Amino acid sequence: MTGTAGGGRQPGRRRRTDEASRRPYTFILDAELVEQARREVGERDVVRSIEAALAAAIDYQIWVREVSARRRDPSS
Repeated sequence: MTGTAGGGRQPGRRRRTDEASRRPYTFILDAELVEQARREVGERDVVRSIEAALAAAIDYQIWVREVSARRRDPSS
């Protein structure tokens, strides 16, 4: 048998679908806007806001890919 107990895959090998769904993203933050936000709301809230914005941006990119591949309805 060539499979393993872990789902039939060989250790150290990922499925192509795993690789395709995990792409690197680059986000560039405007330093002036970040500094302004720090002054207005404080460091802790700025970090939470940036995290929320990044999560939303990643979700949007996934939505765009799924709609482009016709795996998802654009109105969803």
